Amino acid sequence: MSTSIGQYGASAANLVLSSAVQELTNAQTTLAWQTSSKGITAETFAGLGSSRSNVFELTPKITQVKAWQTNITNAQNSLTVTASALKQIVSLAQSMATNLLSIGGSSSTSTVNSVSTEATSSLSQLATILNTSNGTGYVFAGQSATEAPVKDPSSVASGTTSTQVADTLSLLASGSSMDSVLQQATSLINADSSIFSSTISSATSATDSLSQAKSQQTSIVTGDSTSSSYGVVATQGNTSDVSSTSTGSPIKDLMRDMMLVSGMQGMSSTSAGYSDMITQLHTSLVNTTNQLISMETAVGAQQNALTARSTLLTNTTTALQTQLDNARTTDIGQVAIQSANVQTSLKASFMLIADMKDMSLANYL
Repeated sequence: MSTSIGQYGASAANLVLSSAVQELTNAQTTLAWQTSSKGITAETFAGLGSSRSNVFELTPKITQVKAWQTNITNAQNSLTVTASALKQIVSLAQSMATNLLSIGGSSSTSTVNSVSTEATSSLSQLATILNTSNGTGYVFAGQSATEAPVKDPSSVASGTTSTQVADTLSLLASGSSMDSVLQQATSLINADSSIFSSTISSATSATDSLSQAKSQQTSIVTGDSTSSSYGVVATQGNTSDVSSTSTGSPIKDLMRDMMLVSGMQGMSSTSAGYSDMITQLHTSLVNTTNQLISMETAVGAQQNALTARSTLLTNTTTALQTQLDNARTTDIGQVAIQSANVQTSLKASFMLIADMKDMSLANYL
């Protein structure tokens, strides 16, 4: 009789209550974890239940969007450095044009020599600026960011090409026109292979060099099947601007003009072809300055476009994150209520177990 009572009485009831207590304890642990984790449903994917598939789908999407935003951030940093460098280059070109105007009718050789010397200095500055780095690569090198666009900035002003271009001015003394001088100087720059990296400049022809520079334009992925080109390659330009007196690249033309001005040592208003030389060089520098300003403006437009794209991606990230939070979190208020209910149930269960220990056979009859 006592065995039967033990089997179907206190012992059986105790087993049922113990099982219930274990379930309530597990529920309390889960609810406590959800509370400390601001409502996240479960610590593992397995505990997410039916929303597990949504979490699996949304997590990589958010990671991808953040990667696109990182691409944009890196591009914006590079463009900021590029814009600053272009501003310096524009300033050099404008200063050179102003200096030429100041010696248009000068009969003072020393004054011309001073401008010539400044041109040599500006040429060295230009070469150095073109090797500006953003900390991870050269901003004017395009895709080959680890390779300096200008091979050796310190030797540009004194190199063979610079000397040869400067020497073309001597043709004026033999009766050649300034147009002929510009054509020869342009040919020398186009054929040069000593100044720029071979990855961004070709010595074959002006159009080939421009095509090569265009192919080196940096591009980043900013979305599904969406990419954006940005930055400036040192030798880039428009093939429509190519002529017998222009390389099509404003920076190359600026270098050529600086080389020519540096070759004006010893000249004055009494020198053969002087007036025409000043006029054509000034016109060339003004055109080049306008093209450089257009480059600067284009960089600003690229920055604005990337900012707009970044804003869109930020909104997308927020939307995806909201979906993810909804899929893996629960109402923290509801969690608090459930936690209170579980604690009440546990207390009741413990009280029942304690009471059952004092129950006699008479209590079951």
